[in-house]
Amino acid sequence: MKHRRETVSRRQLAVAATLLAGLAACSYRGGIDDPATIKATWISYLNGDDIRAACTEGAPLSYRLVYNSDYDVQLRSYEVTGDRAGGATLTARVQGPSGLVVNEATFSNPLGFARWTKRERHLDAARRDALDAALEASGAFAPAPQGLQLFSKETYWITSLCRDGSFHFNAWRYPSDRYDAITFDEMLFTLDETGIAVRAPVAVPSTAAAKANAPRRWESSDERGNYFVVKVGENGFTDRLAF
Repeated sequence: MKHRRETVSRRQLAVAATLLAGLAACSYRGGIDDPATIKATWISYLNGDDIRAACTEGAPLSYRLVYNSDYDVQLRSYEVTGDRAGGATLTARVQGPSGLVVNEATFSNPLGFARWTKRERHLDAARRDALDAALEASGAFAPAPQGLQLFSKETYWITSLCRDGSFHFNAWRYPSDRYDAITFDEMLFTLDETGIAVRAPVAVPSTAAAKANAPRRWESSDERGNYFVVKVGENGFTDRLAF
């Protein structure tokens, strides 16, 4: 019996390792509104890989700001694309039970979601400048907090920003002094026209947050949801998906 349990355990670990390696290897190249794309490329999207690759001299302003308020409860994504007149287009997307989303996650489909609720609006030059000022005040263009681990059940912001041909990655986890110092969040929430209420930050109980200190574990089930940990490096994730 013991040998059988060990064999099953090794098989499960092998399956998990193969699955997660595949997820980490899938680079986001667009199409986040497709549920299949979300499933396959979420970590790459979160890491801003497409923005990073296109961020060269002369590239237009391109921002992505993601609000994770428990991966299984609410995700909000804000993408800002600069125009030639000094303004920008803001695309707001929301997933969560207050919207149109049903989480269909299983172990074989750990990042399965329905579609986003999506709205777009134009930002004039003054609003775009105000957003830049809020990002500056929040430390978004400063060095990222290397070593910070972000647990999927927690509340956090992640930003991937291309400005003047330079790429900047940053992250803030709740609760923390850095998180309290954010000023861009209220501006984005005010500009958000999805009509879906923002889920307020929630401190994860220590018993659940302890999973963030064990990045070699991956869990996914219909009852408990999805658990994963990403770790912040110098200018992006060091471990795309810990398990």
